Amino acid sequence: MTSVRLARLLGTLTSSRVSSRQAGNVKAQIEHLLMRTVTRGGLRAVEQTIAGLGTRVPQLALAAKQPGRRTWRADLGARTLEMTVAANRSYRMTSVQYRSSALPKLTPKQRRIQAVQQAFYVRYMSIGQKAYADSRYRLAPADRLILLIGELEADVNNGGFDQYLSNKGRRRACAALTALRTVGARRTARMLEKALAATSTTAERSALDASFYRVPEDLATLTARHVRLKS
Repeated sequence: MTSVRLARLLGTLTSSRVSSRQAGNVKAQIEHLLMRTVTRGGLRAVEQTIAGLGTRVPQLALAAKQPGRRTWRADLGARTLEMTVAANRSYRMTSVQYRSSALPKLTPKQRRIQAVQQAFYVRYMSIGQKAYADSRYRLAPADRLILLIGELEADVNNGGFDQYLSNKGRRRACAALTALRTVGARRTARMLEKALAATSTTAERSALDASFYRVPEDLATLTARHVRLKS
């Protein structure tokens, strides 16, 4: 049944206009479905789900296979669909990218920002693999900031503030709140502070999720610049 639902969502996504609101909503649904699948059965369950798609959707090919990480890609002419799932004993991440294959023309400023963002995510993944694999691994202060903010962004993107608080707990969320304030991510800090409030309701946290997705703060750039991460 998971393969059937995934096929239906992928069909809707690939018939949507790139960067449309519908495409964004369906991407989020696919990420949530993949997250539930990998949580219940690990990467093997995700592999079986994608194998079960058959010919009902554009052919997804395994583009990258690393320990604890898989990426599938489908070339759709002028568009590209890419799905990435990563998991180990303590860490899970899903990402769906649906974009134009044509490379956008970036200004020099945009290229610099893109390089800084990429450096942040590469560092975050490297730190996470070490820290989650060994609880005794000692993080430098800059690396701890990167990990706290990176995992918050990943969890909220995948399942909202409820998923983040459920996965990480209030104590770690409070540490992330301090980290956000440290790097100057004031808007996201206010959201997390509201999500942590004792009087916060599910409906209020859902509204915070919508705000987080609608106008996301550039957490990667803020953090990378604070710790002087080289691109």
